[in-house]
Amino acid sequence: MIPLFEHLPGFASRSSGRTESGRSDGGGSDGERRVRTDGGFDRVLADPDLVVAGIDALDDVFYVYDEDARLVAWNRRLNDVLGLDDDELRGTRAEDFFIEADRERVREAVADVFERGETTVEARVKTGGPVVRFQLSGHRLVDDDGTVVGFSGIGRDVTEKHEQAVRLSLQNERLESFAGTVSHDLRNPLQVATGLIELERGERESARLDRVGRALDRMERIVADVLTVAREGSAVKDPTGVALATAARRAWDTVETDDATLDVRTQTVVEGDPDRLDRLFANLFRNAVEHGGPGVAISVVDTDRGFAVEDDGPGIPEADRERVFDSGVSGTRDGTGFGLDIVRGIAEAHGWTVAVTDRGNVDGSNDSDGARFEFDLGLVGGAD
Repeated sequence: MIPLFEHLPGFASRSSGRTESGRSDGGGSDGERRVRTDGGFDRVLADPDLVVAGIDALDDVFYVYDEDARLVAWNRRLNDVLGLDDDELRGTRAEDFFIEADRERVREAVADVFERGETTVEARVKTGGPVVRFQLSGHRLVDDDGTVVGFSGIGRDVTEKHEQAVRLSLQNERLESFAGTVSHDLRNPLQVATGLIELERGERESARLDRVGRALDRMERIVADVLTVAREGSAVKDPTGVALATAARRAWDTVETDDATLDVRTQTVVEGDPDRLDRLFANLFRNAVEHGGPGVAISVVDTDRGFAVEDDGPGIPEADRERVFDSGVSGTRDGTGFGLDIVRGIAEAHGWTVAVTDRGNVDGSNDSDGARFEFDLGLVGGAD
């Protein structure tokens, strides 16, 4: 057992300037010791054994340094991480544990906590195994007169989180490179072919030319959708308030809807990326028109958990509902197969989930035809 309370009672006494006993202001009972943080919040240490057990049970490292920035108290996790016994830890400085490249950063953080009252820093620790990256916090400790007597904090292992961030960054770089290749190496030949088709049409009309033109248009849509998937898979940054009703109506104006109708019955406002949400609605509307026909009726409605986009078309068979979001899956000959994959990607980038079902009796009718895409925003008690 590490000597946490061999150090902490004395440290607490120096921190508070007293050992509490029968305080006249009503705070504390006989024998209670208090450590006072810089914010003035008293931590009651009435049951040392319980407090030590609780601190030792943490998965994070806990530490207390005195006014000379020497280690005076810690939990068992620090012993385990560093592979050092109590005598080896006692009195060490914070930077002693870290790799040489990060020591100056830790020294600056220690100076910062004494000057400003708190700090956070990441640094890599030398262990018996692989190097571990820790996120370290520090909070200044003062006595009742405001004299600084040390600081305490928590060290959290963020190695896996950091590695995931690095992998994601590399993946995004590869996707961006791929997107650039697709944009340049595929679009340029497509543009040349489209231009030649238009020149040929100026001289003569042909059903075969029309078929080639439609094929080129479809290829252009596929390229555009692939670029969208490649470039918009990351989480939304700097979200702004977006009224879903406004986004839906704006997207409707960008889609060839023939005689289809739109009924917007949502009052939900979300934090999100307006451009991506426009694309989400546009893809859903286009999907409904392609599958439901030119006179399909589309609605955007609120739900208890978010919102839904539904139509009165033929719906989606239950056996196909999971795979409709997969890349390359299309229910029409001219579809690109990326539209609903993009919808799911945009939803996930906002931290939402999307699922497809049928309208069922949601609208109060007995007609179960029609697809319904339900978006779970994590809301409770939304308007219907």
